[in-house]
Amino acid sequence: MARTEPLTVEEIARGGAPFTWRASDGETFTGLVWEPDGGRPRASVLCIHGLSGAACDFGPLARRLAADGCEVRAVTLRGPGCAPDPSRRGHFLDPDAWRADLAAFAGEFLRDAPLFVIGESMGSLVAVDSVANGALAPRRLVLSVPVVEMRAPVPAWVVALLRRVAGVCPRMKLSPLRFVHGNTALPRLTADDAYMAYLQTIPHRVGGFTLGFLTKFHDFMRSVREDAGRVRVPTILLAAGRDVFIRPDQSRAFFETLGCGEKEYRLYAESHHLLWHDVEKDDVLGSVARWIADGLT
Repeated sequence: MARTEPLTVEEIARGGAPFTWRASDGETFTGLVWEPDGGRPRASVLCIHGLSGAACDFGPLARRLAADGCEVRAVTLRGPGCAPDPSRRGHFLDPDAWRADLAAFAGEFLRDAPLFVIGESMGSLVAVDSVANGALAPRRLVLSVPVVEMRAPVPAWVVALLRRVAGVCPRMKLSPLRFVHGNTALPRLTADDAYMAYLQTIPHRVGGFTLGFLTKFHDFMRSVREDAGRVRVPTILLAAGRDVFIRPDQSRAFFETLGCGEKEYRLYAESHHLLWHDVEKDDVLGSVARWIADGLT
């Protein structure tokens, strides 16, 4: 019988050890590291989480890559729910700061083996922005379900209205899910009921975001689409056929604009948004492991 009670953070993050790192302004942040099997790492892998994500989300992928000899580090971004400053949660979105933080992280930890970068959801946008603007220089890039536009694009007049209201009520918050399916209920992000139950309990989930954050996120999606042509490193893009946030045709269109000569698009037709926690996860993990291994030959 399939498990339905919630998973725990400890189960998801199994094998990962906590570590701290110093951001561009000297502030201390946390993360998880999965050490490679067999001693010296053959690759350094940096994982960047999504909007309400956390380092532990990468557990299944990190264990697979560590078994292949990679050192995998998943970081906590400045702003989301696991970040140390609660006052930023739900309103902080600053690509320049994220870029500077990731450059500082790379300078501290990612010098002894070839670097690979993996972004999930909004983390994919952060990865594209950081690579296109020179903050990170990986050998290869993995973009999992990058939300570069919404499945049902928000009308321009709504965005303009949000900007005006944000100027008057800067702390007013909305759930971005209202723009996905019209209410604040968590949509189906995986077919795994135990993981869905876990998502309902996570302490780092941010329920509401300020109008300023939402309009900045709209602008960030647009700027990442514009930056795509400046991504020159080999890139694999993983898309989900049942993703509630972005359609496969939108993901494919973004993929075509990437400026790298070597790139690969893989659509997992039966999967939802969280690919390494869903029904095709074995194929997904295998694709990422192969992409990295090919980059080491």
